[in-house]
Amino acid sequence: MQAPKYLKAKKAIKYIASLFLLFFLFLLFFANRFVEPALRDRLHTLIVQGSDSLYYYKLEKLSANFFGGNVEVENLHIRIDSNRYYKMLHENSLPSLTMQLDLLHGKIQGLGVFSLIFGKKIKISEVVSKEADIKLSRHIHNDTTKYTNVLPLWKAIQPDIKSISIDKINLDGVKLLYRNADTSESIKLQFDRCEALFNDILIDSAASADTSRIGFAKYLSMRFYDLKFRTPDSTYKMKAELISYSSVNKVLQVNDFKLQPTLEGGDFFKYAAIQKSRYLVEFKELRFTNLLLDRFIHNNMIIADSVFVHQPEVDIDNDKTLPPDMESKIGKYPHQELLKAEPLIMIKGMRIQNGRFTYKEKGEKTSKEGKMVIDNANAFFSNITNSAVAIKRNPLCVGIINAKIFDTSPINTKFTFYLDSTEGEFDAQGQVQNLKAAQLNAVAEPLANTQLASLNIQLLKFQIHGDDFSTKGKVEMKYNSLAIILRKTDEETGTIKTKKFLTKIINKFSIYPANPWEGQERVANDVVYARTSSKSFFGVVWKTIFFGMQNIMMKTGRYQ
Repeated sequence: MQAPKYLKAKKAIKYIASLFLLFFLFLLFFANRFVEPALRDRLHTLIVQGSDSLYYYKLEKLSANFFGGNVEVENLHIRIDSNRYYKMLHENSLPSLTMQLDLLHGKIQGLGVFSLIFGKKIKISEVVSKEADIKLSRHIHNDTTKYTNVLPLWKAIQPDIKSISIDKINLDGVKLLYRNADTSESIKLQFDRCEALFNDILIDSAASADTSRIGFAKYLSMRFYDLKFRTPDSTYKMKAELISYSSVNKVLQVNDFKLQPTLEGGDFFKYAAIQKSRYLVEFKELRFTNLLLDRFIHNNMIIADSVFVHQPEVDIDNDKTLPPDMESKIGKYPHQELLKAEPLIMIKGMRIQNGRFTYKEKGEKTSKEGKMVIDNANAFFSNITNSAVAIKRNPLCVGIINAKIFDTSPINTKFTFYLDSTEGEFDAQGQVQNLKAAQLNAVAEPLANTQLASLNIQLLKFQIHGDDFSTKGKVEMKYNSLAIILRKTDEETGTIKTKKFLTKIINKFSIYPANPWEGQERVANDVVYARTSSKSFFGVVWKTIFFGMQNIMMKTGRYQ
């Protein structure tokens, strides 16, 4: 009696299990049939409806598997509708970033199928892509009030999609091209390889109010490799080995950067019609701390606690044998250029460590090259801003620089820039110690065709106040053993000869061999320099110092 009951129960269990298995297979079959169309429909809503028809797309293949919630996408291409683009551009309603995407292969893992089909919610564990080509364009909004009225993404995709949550998006080996749009001379930055990790992505009304998110991600980290850049006129090219950013510590870092001309020195000046500087800029590391990247992307604001530059090297070449550049530099002092910068800038401080600056100039009289080197440079600048609100609180940008000139001579300077001045007011003060004739001849002989037979400057001090049009200052200079040799260049042969008679006259009657001299120390007070409009900031500072030195050294000079 027991055996038949047991057998009947066993058969019933098998029958029920078979029914459940058949139901599961039936459900699996139809779920897979439903998942793909549902995904395609949600993808259309997200791309087209979510962008207010700015984008259109083509998708070659989408393979969905109910078991495990895995989806594979092949050959997804997202493009911008040009008609819609120009309409939104005219209305100033373009998003801060627009893109074009070519995705060869991507994977979606851990897709919540039931919430997708029945709940209109997209829940994903991870999105992975290793084969993508992305072109990003950034749009600067002048009328931010108008832009804020644009329908946000979370609202644009409703009611078809209630919310989107993704635990992780992992991009590896992506090619990226970035540019500032809407200008004929837009900067284009190309990266051969990009890695990016976005965590805790949420697109709904709550996430849109979360100011700690960048875009929709709670945390993100990005690494860009092998930056390539060329200026619109192709005169300069730029490269960087690595650029990285992490939203956890809000640090942007650039490693092994180099900006260099595309032409060598001789060719560069061969094609130059007028005097123009040739720059070569390198640094080992540039680091922004507490940088608010989202403010830059969406509001064109550069806000950071500090900027650190490690081992910068700046080489500047000029050729004075070319016709001078008579373009006015009025209004182009460093702090005036800062005030005119398009992004709103608020940086509390910038530190430069172990810098090296080299200036080379081909002399007009000798056609030979003079060279001045400032190395072991350490500097700190505070209150770097063009914000009217910040300037009202503190109108002074201060820079302190300590370095060595000509390898061994210490130089200490302080610059104070008045950010609230309408005429570019600034103060400059500093001192140089222990300059010798052999050092100065590296500049004096090729540029002035003058040789210092001997000179020992123990101390040179200056205090200058200036603006767009003039400077006024005080120069102190202690030196001894001053003797100069005047020279001339034969125009036919190019040989350099000494002006013996004039040299004797100058040394005996025109210059003081030392200061103090005969118990009296000469100081150049009230040195005045009327700025030539084509003179640059450092040219203005140097001319004022030079006039003060002349007043002290020359017996016809003015001093008190």
